[in-house]
Amino acid sequence: MVVSVLLPALGLILCAVVIPIVLERWVPESVGGMIVNGVLTAVLMTLLSTGYFLWAYQRQDTRLLDAIGFAPGETLGYFLRLGLSAGLIWGPVMILMISTSPRRWKENVW
Repeated sequence: MVVSVLLPALGLILCAVVIPIVLERWVPESVGGMIVNGVLTAVLMTLLSTGYFLWAYQRQDTRLLDAIGFAPGETLGYFLRLGLSAGLIWGPVMILMISTSPRRWKENVW
């Protein structure tokens, strides 16, 4: 039980650390770049969390694809809400990583 909860949470935390650092390479070194990095990271993390929940539920019961085919809006909305709820785990870590990005700036000064 602990492993089934702890490993996905640690995976989300690791992704919330790595994704903003990777995206820093493509956004400008400015406050606007930090905001863009935050939005892109939040979208990617939400999609990643949603995908994980879809995979985990599908692994438990293969009839999930039938539910998606029968009511795609409601079913995918449910998993999107689960992915957003997982933001309680990865959100603070993401904010911390983005707020410390000026320390890694090479050209611009905070």
